[in-house]
Parts: sequence; C-alpha cells; structure tokens
Amino acid sequence: MKPSGLALSDRELRDLLVTDLELVTTDDFDRSVGVAARRRIPLERAVAEQAKLPFLQLLHEIGRAWGVPFIDLNVSDVKPEALRLVREDVARAKGLVAYDATTDSINVAMVNPRDRETIREVARLTNREVKPRLATEASIRRAQLLYHADLVQLLRRSVANHGVPTALTSQQESVAADVLTHIMEFAAVTGASDIHIEPFELEAVVRYRIDGVLHEVLTMGPTVVQSLTSRIKVLSGLRVDEKRAAQDGRFEADLSGVIVDLRVSTLPTMWGEKVVMRVLTRDHILMDLEGLGFSAVDYEMISTFLSRPHGMVLVTGPTGSGKTSTLYAFLMRIGSDRRNVVNLSTIEDPIEYTMARVNQVPVNPAAGMDFATGLRALLRQDPDVIMVGEIRDRETADTATRAALVGRLLFSSLHTNDSTAAVARMLDMGAEPYLLASTLAVVVAQRLVRRLCASCRESYKPDPREIAALRMRSDFAHLGRGLREYGVINASEDWINEVRFFRSAGCADCRMTGYRGRVGIFEIFPITDAVRPLIMDQKDNAILRQAAVTAGMRTMFMDGVAKAVMGETSLEEVFRAAL
Repeated sequence: MKPSGLALSDRELRDLLVTDLELVTTDDFDRSVGVAARRRIPLERAVAEQAKLPFLQLLHEIGRAWGVPFIDLNVSDVKPEALRLVREDVARAKGLVAYDATTDSINVAMVNPRDRETIREVARLTNREVKPRLATEASIRRAQLLYHADLVQLLRRSVANHGVPTALTSQQESVAADVLTHIMEFAAVTGASDIHIEPFELEAVVRYRIDGVLHEVLTMGPTVVQSLTSRIKVLSGLRVDEKRAAQDGRFEADLSGVIVDLRVSTLPTMWGEKVVMRVLTRDHILMDLEGLGFSAVDYEMISTFLSRPHGMVLVTGPTGSGKTSTLYAFLMRIGSDRRNVVNLSTIEDPIEYTMARVNQVPVNPAAGMDFATGLRALLRQDPDVIMVGEIRDRETADTATRAALVGRLLFSSLHTNDSTAAVARMLDMGAEPYLLASTLAVVVAQRLVRRLCASCRESYKPDPREIAALRMRSDFAHLGRGLREYGVINASEDWINEVRFFRSAGCADCRMTGYRGRVGIFEIFPITDAVRPLIMDQKDNAILRQAAVTAGMRTMFMDGVAKAVMGETSLEEVFRAAL
C-alpha cells in the first residue's frame, strides 16, 4: 500500500490536481513534494496544506474525477453483516472494508477504488455488485478493527443498553494485556478522547469521553483492575510499586495498524488507583485550519493575523475546548505559508503531538524547566514563531509580552470564559498595560459543541421556552443583527418566530445520542486602535467587551446560534457551551 494512502504515483497525482482539476499550481505541488518527503506525511496532505484546501474537499474532488464518490468513513457507518461478507485477510491485504450491503450490491470503501481486479474479486466472493468508494487509509484501518468479534458485541450492547455498562466475563478478565487491548480498541473505533478506569469497592468502571460526554461502557471485578493498572504502568514507564502518589507517563500502541498515543495519569483513591488515559491518534495530527469550524469571515481574519511577523495571539477556553488543536493548526499554517524558512519553537506541558520541523520543548519542573525558564531559553535560540502551551504566572506573562514586542510571533493559551477577559487575566498576572496594548494582536475564545448526526437530523420551529430564553438575553438585538450578517436569517425583525433550528432523535449511526463528532464555536477579539487605550487605562472587562461588541465583534453565542440554524449543532448544545 502506498505510504501516501492514495494508490497513485506522484506523477499521476500531479497530472490530476495540476492539469486536470487545476486545483493547485505547479509551484505549490513541487513544494508539496519536498514538504511530504521531509515531514514523512502523505503527499495529498502536503498538497492540501500548500494549496490551503480542506483535506476532505481535496479527496472529494479526487473521487469526483475518478467517478467514485468519497466517503468520510465512520465506524458507525459499518454494518457488521456487510463487514463479514469479505474476509479479514482479504480486506487488510487489499486496503478495503465493506460497510453496507443489500441482497444485490455491496458498498466497499477502498484506498484504491480504481483497482478493477480487486473489485472483480470482491464481486466474486460476495456474489454481489460492488459499489466502490474512496476512503482514507486511516478510516479503513480503524473500521477493520470491527473484525474483532468481542469489540462488535461491545459496540452493539453499548448502543442497545443506552449507557448501562457491560460486564466483562471472568474469562475475558483473565489476561490484563487482552483487557487493555479491548479497552483501547473501543476508544479507537468510537473516537473517544479519554479513557477513565475507576476502581470502587465492589467493581471497577471503564468510562469513555466521546464527543465531550462521558459514557459508562464496561465494568470489571476489583481484582482485575490491579493487574490492568500494573500493565498500564509498565507500558508507560511508571513505578509499579508506587501506589500512594500520582504519576504521569505515556506509551504508544499499534492496534492492527491504527497507531494511538496514550498519555497516562494515575491517582490514588480509597479503593485503588484511578487511571485516566488521553487518547491521541496520529490521523488527528495533520489537522486543517479550515477544518476547525471557523466561519468564512473569521477564517479570513485569523489568516490575516497569522501572516504578521510579530505580535501575540491568545487562544482561551476551558480544559478540553480544543485550544491545543487550534494552536497546532496555527503553527502548521505558518510553516506552510512561510515555506518552512522560519524557526518554529514550542514549550509545552506535555507535548501532545510531535510536529515535523518544529522544535518542541517539554516542561520539566524537576529539572528546573518551567514555562518561564523554557521561554527565556527559547528566546536565545533565534526563534521566529514561539508557542507557549499556557501562560500561568506573572513571569511567563511578562516574558511572553516582551518576546512579542521584539519581533516574534507568539501563540499561547489562557483559561478565561471569553475573549475579552483574557486582557484582564494578563493584567492580573502582572503584564504591563502599555506593553500588552502594544503586543496583543488578537484573542480567540472557543468551545467545542457536539455536531448533530446527519442521519437522524431534522428541522423544527423553536418552542416558546426556547424563544423566551433567547429573548431574555441582553444581547438579543445584537444577535439578530449578527445573524443577518452571517446570512443565516432573513431581514425580518420578527426573525425569532420564523427561524428554524435542528435536532436529532438518535439512531444506530450515532449510538442513539443524536450527535456524531464535534465542531468549534468561536469568538474573535481583534485588538484595534479603539481598544488599545482601554487596555492601557485598565478598564474592566464589561467596558472592554461592550466596546468590542459595538465595534462588530461576533460573540461565541452568536457563532453557536448561527451553526444551530445551519444544522451543525443544536440550540441546546449552544446554551450548554456558550455564554
């Protein structure tokens, strides 16, 4: 299988994208070849970055040119009865997975949907007409995990039980290594971001955070969790004999071709050690700035700030709101735009994803390397762009501000509720008002909301309770004006009684939750000439926010409501996540 994930040569890809589809220029393609070789990433990924195209859009265009639809394959798309029509050894050898079937036809996701010989072989084996679809190698490998019978049964029961955890049998609990593989595979196929293993008096519970919400999936006896925890500690390089102190580590697992990186944290509790594993998958590393969920206007604004040679860009939000992913996407865009001739450096706690051609420094307090000392050290390394994982104290805030003042572009994150509160937080940590006003370029506040399942999504008119909740907001008039600027509602003053939102009832595709995946909602606060005097005068957040809104800032709530009108999320999710 070609490492790029697409079964065509570089010359074929060039002819298709440059000559036939005219999606990229010759220069962009030539640069992409060098970038892909240096960073060891798929060529089509590098092309998407250089051409500033959403990766999935690029694949849709390739599939259209081949006369084969592209499918963004999710595990929930795969029907077990269709999967079993093609043997696992054939599916893995040919880079395909059968995901749906009727008595006469079978839909097959393929890395190479132009392979007529393989299509004929599948048709012969299944005695059905084959309908090939283009899919990414990563999505196919993840779907192939469903050949594991125990995993399929667990998925079925987790849907049918509506949150009632499934107990492992004593035979299943006998080998800790098998239990751990079972747990990790479920996380991989469901796209879970975290795994919680929680011991209690009579049982241990395994919960998964899927689309930001915890789901109880497994229970096991209290004895097996001890051997399971020891197994995780060994893989993570932690002390097995230390059970009274918290420990942190990480390890990598190869789940039949699906590579996952797990960041492990253990914590002693009354009934044993609780383990939380953050699940980081390699196919999420190559993220598109276009895929984060920015509106067209916000995307253009962010792109403008990323092209600046210096200044400070802050991303704010609570833990788990996607700040790190946004910062990584910013770095990738800069590396692409500036042809990798800039020195990109980061200091992180911890390093979540390794990035090619980026100097990444981990925080190590035991060795005296915290954010402030690490940032000072980076400033002596001739950096052009610096990412500081988080600004937590006065020393880091002061050093970061001065670094941005002397010609560096600096990215960092803060924990604040909205974009304008970042100014008050920086001043509270001791940043000089005149320096902050001079260096701060933009603040991006964000949250993640669950995306409605497209299979069971339906539009509806808001009920009186929802209309009242919207009308009661102090920014209701501004909300209407903003939504009209978004182009999602008409010019009527009575838009609230005419607008339609979306909701989902739940189906097998979304595990009866009504949601599949997440999307960001954003609030972008540019530091303009009108705002700088307010920062220097240390005006409180209410005054600063009112000035920003008066100047036309689209609030996070407004962005969320716009996405609810367009069917990307529900109004309930927007009220839950946004202010």
